[in-house]
Parts: sequence; structure tokens; C-alpha cells
Amino acid sequence: MIRIKEKANADNNLIEQIALTFKISKRLAELLVSRGFTDIESVDKFLYPKLSHLYNPYLLSGMEDAVKRIAQAKENGETVVIYGDYDADGISAVTVLYRSLKIYGIDAIAVIPERENGYGLTDGMISAVLEEHFPDLIITVDCGISAVKEVEELRDLGVDVIVTDHHEIPENIPDCTVINCKLGDYPFDGLCGAGVAYKLAKALIGDKADSLLDVVAIATIADSMPLLDENRIIVSEGLKLMKSGKSCKCVKALMRVSGIKEVNATSLAYTLAPRINAAGRMGDAKSALQAFLTDDENEIESFSSLLNEYNVKRQAECDLLYRSAKEQLSQKPTDNRVIALYNKNWKSGLIGIVAAKLVEEYSKPVILFTERDGVLHGSARSVVGVNIFKALTAVKDLTEDYGGHAQAAGVTVKLDNLNEFERLLNSYLIENCEVGDFVQETEVEEILTSPLTLDFANELNLLEPFGVANKKPVFAVECKRAFASPIKIGSPHLAFKTDYIDLLMFGGGDKLQLLNAEINKIIVFEPNVSVYNGRQSLKGYVREIVTVASLDDGSISAVLGKQLDNLYEKGRYTAIDSTKAEYFLEKAKKDIYGTLFIVNDFNTLSKLKGTESFAKSVLAPDGKGNISVITLGTDGKIPDGYDTVVYLDKPLFVIDTDKTVYVNEEINGFPLNGVCSDRAVLGKVFIAIKNRPQGILSPCELTKELNLNVEQIVFAVRVFIELGLVIPQSGRYKAVSGIKRELTDSSVYRSIKRILGR
Repeated sequence: MIRIKEKANADNNLIEQIALTFKISKRLAELLVSRGFTDIESVDKFLYPKLSHLYNPYLLSGMEDAVKRIAQAKENGETVVIYGDYDADGISAVTVLYRSLKIYGIDAIAVIPERENGYGLTDGMISAVLEEHFPDLIITVDCGISAVKEVEELRDLGVDVIVTDHHEIPENIPDCTVINCKLGDYPFDGLCGAGVAYKLAKALIGDKADSLLDVVAIATIADSMPLLDENRIIVSEGLKLMKSGKSCKCVKALMRVSGIKEVNATSLAYTLAPRINAAGRMGDAKSALQAFLTDDENEIESFSSLLNEYNVKRQAECDLLYRSAKEQLSQKPTDNRVIALYNKNWKSGLIGIVAAKLVEEYSKPVILFTERDGVLHGSARSVVGVNIFKALTAVKDLTEDYGGHAQAAGVTVKLDNLNEFERLLNSYLIENCEVGDFVQETEVEEILTSPLTLDFANELNLLEPFGVANKKPVFAVECKRAFASPIKIGSPHLAFKTDYIDLLMFGGGDKLQLLNAEINKIIVFEPNVSVYNGRQSLKGYVREIVTVASLDDGSISAVLGKQLDNLYEKGRYTAIDSTKAEYFLEKAKKDIYGTLFIVNDFNTLSKLKGTESFAKSVLAPDGKGNISVITLGTDGKIPDGYDTVVYLDKPLFVIDTDKTVYVNEEINGFPLNGVCSDRAVLGKVFIAIKNRPQGILSPCELTKELNLNVEQIVFAVRVFIELGLVIPQSGRYKAVSGIKRELTDSSVYRSIKRILGR
């Protein structure tokens, strides 16, 4: 679903003032205002992030006590352990604090668990740390905010603990010094674990900590933190270090092995971050940590190559896990608002990745579980509108442990409680979330009414770095027939022009028919400037296609054309009336998943109550997942996830499927008003096509000339195609000379003649 970004009620004076002050176009100034920057100071801080804009680290609750305790540890020569997490953020956080403490004068010991040990301060890892290192002080990074019992046990044993974390604040927190950007009145609560560790380092060693911002930047991107406020400064400065060749040795090595070409937030998210995470996912997080902590260049190269290999293996194993999850999912009810799947053979390091992929595909929260020590350990991911942390809190009595963020969390459940856990979680989502919470919207800056220029596209780079909460701007353009074609013979990539920009759609071969149908569409795209032989060119990269269901000749032509193409498909169904159809509409408002409504005559929508609540598209659902929708007509396929098909009016054909199908026989979906099988009328259409050497692009093009409705012309063209009198060629319909056929040789002609009764 597309949502046009609401324009702020800013006067033109402000927009002009921003444009003049920063020497940018009014179009970009208006875009900045629409993103919430409504004064010169906020725009300046956003466009030109500086280290001087960072907040004083002592604004963080607990910072002063932490610095004093660390100073005491230095003075007394105490043993200090830094305890982190096994993901990219945790590894980065350990790196930042380890190197900062070394500068400060403390040779700390760095410890991280493997995934099989569990997340955070577990009893097993605590025992191992105590036995091996006998620490006086443990400083956690990227974990610890929920470790109430564990911290109490450590303190009873005489070990002090400082918790630095960034995860959501639970009801009870450890009785020790705690630094968390979400605790107290700190001005920005979006730091990652490494970001909080950097703030502690800043308090300890001042500006010397800034040399580690490349590591903090990677962690911020890897942990999907909002790229606003302090994070924007951190990532901008970190990117500067990488581009200037001043980043740490490990980052340089990872850039080499990954083959990264352009250094920006997006490329780091797809290259460096997955390689660091891959080690922990494959059960060897310590290799990633060693890569960052060693200064031996041979070791760094060796570890970096190993992380690259882990990433390749991770991708292959993720594919297998994904297929396994999909197979299991096919046996689950489609109307659940949460997907919860369990397999003891799944690798714990991979379930989060696959869960995120399933969220994108099904538009609902997903929790995948694997088993460890007789307990199920799950990784949860969610759609933007559903806070999975709050949902887990609501069913916490059925969990052993949980923690995380609004869109990502970890949860531990006993196997015997899994079914009840899933049932109650589903009930919570039904009671507390609206249908719209599950719809994944694409927000666009504007629907173009004038050309997008190369200069403006270049200006958009001022908004870098792009990421969470600062998405790369996307735009939309309205289009009817696109005249799309492959960029070369056999290519799956398409190219086409619109009134305001030329577009490319990578891997869009399956959308060719839709693009070239005369259906009203909104094309969502991302502007991209490419350089070839020193010359810049602007293309839009298509992100999404949304059809617009409406009563117009183009839609009628497409829908009736599909009906006639599949005229002889007669699937089995249960006949219903309008009252029953309205019952299904009302039921689907509550169940929200799994029902596909098909309407063949747009006018039917006004004859039934309840249709206004559903998203509408043409021929097939536009969005992802299986949220119940209404389609105008059908392409003859039932998408995965739809168990029930309800025709709101009676069509010319019913899809043959193993799904449950209902047809409202009380309303005729195609009355075929104005259509006749008269030979003279059909001959008139054929002559009009024959008189055009280049043929016609669409049946709609003949309606005015022949004073016939579009249904009549579509019918005639389908008959001629079946008889071989007209052939579709290069996107046009062309007449073929020298062929004589009887109209009755056409099965389409005979069937419609029989339906018309004349």
C-alpha cells in the first residue's frame, strides 16, 4: 500500500528561507520540512552533522558512577571483564570499550558467549568467567538490562557490575550501575549497544574515542538503529573514516574481502554487517571478536577471510531453513495474526534472518524457535505497526525469558507451553491491533506532477546516510500502459518511459503483462544517478507497482479480456446470495487474513455493504502477505495464503482450485450490456483494425471512432485472435490479410452468443 507523505503546514517563506540559506532547491527544502525539520537550526544539524553536536555523555543516567568505579579499578589494578553479545553490535561494543579502556590504562578481558550459550549473562557463562578470570568488575555491553538475578548473584560473590545496554527497559532492572539511553532523561534513546559503549568511552578518554567511530557506525547500521540525531553524526563520521582510509585494520580487511565498491550506509548493511554477524550465526562469534581486537595484520586477513566464508555458508543454510519453514507453514491456519514455528534442527543463529524474510512475505509477526537444553529459544521479528516486545510482555507468564525491541526480540518458551503461547499471543494481537497495523506501507515523498531532474536527484545525496528513520526518498508516478520491454532479449529486467522519468525494473519480467495492460497504475521508484563515460544520467528504479481499481475502459478491457481468455474454466463452487457475501465481508474484517474477494463488475461494490473497508486492486492483490483484499477481476491464479475465494458477483468463469470457493449468483458480474454477436458489428471492428497498418494498441482506442462500448470491442478482438484474423505483436493488435473464417468457428463467439441468447 502506498501512503503519500503528508506535507507540513509550512508557509512558503520558511521553505524559501531554507532554500536560500543552504543553497538548495525549493523542492528539497519542502522535502526537508515534510520530514519534520521546521527551522534553520534543525536543518543545519541534519544536513551538516558534526561531532560537536553530540550530547554530553554525562547526561546518561549512571555515567558518573560508572566512570568513578572504572577509575577505582584502574587505580587498584583490578581485573576488569567486558562482557558482550555475539552479534555485530555486541562485538563492536566490546571492541570499542576494550580499546578505549586500553587507552585509559586498563588491560581488560573481552568475553562474549556463543549463541549456544544463550544471550546475555547466563549462569553457565558467569561460572566460566569467574572460574577463568576471577574479575573484580564486569562491564556488560549490549546486554544485561534484564539480568536482575545474575547481577545479584555476582554482587553476592563480591563482583561489581556495570550494565551498559540499549534494549527496552523491563519492569525490573539490575541493582547496580546501569547506563541505558532509554533510561532517565537522555535526549536520544536510539543508540545501539556500541553507541552506548562509545558514550562511556567518550567520558573516559574524550575525543580519542572518536577514532573508533567506524566500528560504532557499522554496529548502528547492523542493529537497524534510526539514522537520526546522534546516530546520524556517528554514522557520518564513521563513513568519513572509512572513505579516508583511516578506519581500523579489521574494517579495511572486511572492505577488501567483501569487494565493497561504494562506501555508504546501505552498502555496509549488505556487505560488512552480514559478515560480522555470520560468525556468531555459524557458532564462532569469537573469530569476529578476535578480528577486531588483534593488531596482527596476518591474523586480521585470516579472520576476515574466515568471516567471508561463514557468510557464504550462512546464505546457503538460510535458504534450506527458509524452505523448511515454508513447508511447515503450509500446514498452519492462514488466519493467525502471528506465525510461530518450531524445529529442533534449525540453527539458532539463522532463525532471526528467516523470520525477518517471512515477515516481509506474510506481513505479520513471526517467531521461529529452535531447541537448546530442552527449552525452545525463539527469534521474533515484526511488522512496523506491531510492537512485538509489548506483545511478548502481555504473554510473559508463558515465557521463561524475553527481551528486545519493538520490531525484534528474543524469547524462551517451554515446549509444553508453545501452543498456548501461540494462542494467547494471537488473541492479544486480535484484541489490540487494527488491520492497518499489519499492512506494510510504502511512504512516498510525492506523486510526480512534473519531471524529476538530474540536479534534484543529485541534491538528494545531501540526505545521506540513509537507513532506518531516514529512508532514501522514493517517489511515485501515475501510469496507464507502460510499453515496457526487456532491456535486451531474454533479460528479466524491464525498461519503460513515463511522462516524468525513465524507469528500470530489475527482475520484473513477471510484471511485463501488468505493466503493459491499460490499467491505471502507480509506480513507486527510487531515483538513481549513474555515470557512464563521465556523463550522468537519471533513471528511476522501480520498487513497487500498485494498481488502481476503477470504473474505466482500461480496467473493463483488462478484466473482461481475462474472463474471455478463461471462459471455459468452470471450477466447483458453493452458490451464495448477497446477504451471505456481506457476511463473508464482515467476517474478513475481523479475521483479516486468508480471504480473496473477486468482483467482476466495479458497480457491484456499491451494491454490497462492507466493501469500502478493503484494499482494492486489479486482477491480483498488490500487497505482500495474505491480508484479505478485493480484486477487480482475476488473472486466473489464487496467491498462496488464500484459503477462501468469494466472488461478489457471478463471473463468466470460476477458477478451478482446491480452495473453498463461493459465488454470489444474485448479482451478474458481467451483464454484457451493449454487446452483441451481430456479424456486421464485428466486421466493423475488424475493418477498423485492418485500416491501421500498425494495428491498435488497445481495444479502448476504437470506442469513440466506432461509437461502441469497450466490452463489444474486447469481445470482437478476442474472437478475431482465436480465429487467427488478428494477432498480438510487439504490444499491438494487427489484422492478418487473406484469411477467411466463419465466426462460428470461434468458441468464444459461440459461448457469448449462447449467453446473450441470440
